[in-house]
Amino acid sequence: MERVKLKTTKIKKLSNFDWIEYFKYNNSHLLKLDFSNNTELSNEEKKLITPSIKAFQLGEGSEGKHLMHVVEKFALKKNYKEYPKIMKLFIMEENRHSQTLKKYMEIYNIEPAKKLWIDKVFRILRKMMGLECEVIILVTAEMIALSYYTALSNATNSTLLKTICTQMLNDELKHVVLQSDTLHRISKNRNEMINKLIRKIRILVMKVTVYVVWHKYKKLFIEGNYEYKKFKKYSLEYLKESINIEKTGNLEE
Repeated sequence: MERVKLKTTKIKKLSNFDWIEYFKYNNSHLLKLDFSNNTELSNEEKKLITPSIKAFQLGEGSEGKHLMHVVEKFALKKNYKEYPKIMKLFIMEENRHSQTLKKYMEIYNIEPAKKLWIDKVFRILRKMMGLECEVIILVTAEMIALSYYTALSNATNSTLLKTICTQMLNDELKHVVLQSDTLHRISKNRNEMINKLIRKIRILVMKVTVYVVWHKYKKLFIEGNYEYKKFKKYSLEYLKESINIEKTGNLEE
């Protein structure tokens, strides 16, 4: 599996896109997952995926209390009435990801992580300021996840895990578009100098995140055909696409 571009979502006019209808439709049209087979993953593969899958399973799960607080304030300020409902459905989808990974881990007796320093850092950063800070950290994590789930799919022969990763990629692509559209709504009437500064900060945040995540889970990434240069290149390409949405409010071909 290679990098999937955001334009494959086939969303063009974001201002007319019905996110509530999308989330409801997506949740009722999930890929079939058969959790009955516990012999697909070898001991070597289990050892390979365990550290990273525990981290991503933990990261996908969150009640989103602070996020919903700033979402509701933003929705009131911008008269974006459907936004709280959209984000509640988004959080539910993220929690589904966490539960799916947990269920897969249970097959192979992989204990979920209760806390990890990298997850704690992400959560602290998200709460430092308002909605924009939350969304920048969220969308960075989601773009990293796009490469991670591709590498995870490549790294083992587990049919079930590959199907899970395919579903995750489908969902996370839409999430990146959604969060990028939110950043567009935040930045569109703001001083361009401030916008340029924040874009530079986003590039820096992405580069630091790529470095930390790859070096922490590099065995998995290497086995999944994601050497550091490729991981960094693809992550920055996703960021470029995201910034384009933030600038224009649409996906370009």
